[in-house]
Amino acid sequence: MVRLVDKTIQNYTKRYKTIQNFGEIMASNILIKRVCSHCGTDFIAKTTVTKFCSSKCNSRFYKAALKAKKIDKSHIETVVEKANARIKALDKDFLSVSETAALLCCSRAAVYKMITSGRLKSAKYLGNVTRIPKTEILGKFDEPISPKPKQDEGKATRPLKKPDQALTIEDCYKMDDLVSLFKKNRTALYTAFARTKVPKLKVGKEAYFSKEVVNKLLKKQEQPPKPGLSREREINQEIAARGLSASQCYTIDECVELFGKDRSLLYGIFNRRLVPKIRAGQNVLLSRKVIDKLYRTFLKDGKI
Repeated sequence: MVRLVDKTIQNYTKRYKTIQNFGEIMASNILIKRVCSHCGTDFIAKTTVTKFCSSKCNSRFYKAALKAKKIDKSHIETVVEKANARIKALDKDFLSVSETAALLCCSRAAVYKMITSGRLKSAKYLGNVTRIPKTEILGKFDEPISPKPKQDEGKATRPLKKPDQALTIEDCYKMDDLVSLFKKNRTALYTAFARTKVPKLKVGKEAYFSKEVVNKLLKKQEQPPKPGLSREREINQEIAARGLSASQCYTIDECVELFGKDRSLLYGIFNRRLVPKIRAGQNVLLSRKVIDKLYRTFLKDGKI
């Protein structure tokens, strides 16, 4: 009986050693070359499902996946908020500039430009609060589309230029005469006449220019020059020297709403004209008197 037990123990011991040696052989023979899913480097894996070369790459890949998921969620929330803003705007009879921009899928500056050009009707309440009727926007889609003029018709309606053959040498100035009249060199005159499209007659290598148009240019040149921005800057500097208060000024946002122009463009115009301004914290306040004068010029000429 003792022999039988000893023999059984020996058999189990041999079998265990055989299994252990087989496992060591299998573990040492597995050499799988893979590419890391995060850093893209080659490494030797111990299993066929290993994706990363180290625990650090595994952690970074997981964090990047969470970050991308959060960004996608934020984009979806933004789209939903814009859609809800459009839905709320449809329930109102009078819209603000921001609601109109959300409804038309454009910027606030584009809405102000449409208001300034007269394509959108608006009204101001409580000072500078701009409101636009919803029917004004929806009515634009009910207007009949005017057919575009055909190419031949468009050409027929354009004013015809006076051909060079209609000019004669008697109706023109030579370039030498023009140099003495304008007191400028030939190159400058050629450039100026090309820019103003003065009719000319070509005879050989010599160019002759229409007396009628040249006399108008000469008359315009002899007129006294209009005062430019120098006088306006002097007046603005005098206003700034007297001092300003916050009640005498517009904010830049109010100027954007008033002119319907971009902030950076208005800053450039105001700095060039030396518009008096003061600072209230981080806000820039501009002289109401000077801005109102510029706005009247803007309404009259269509430009600042």
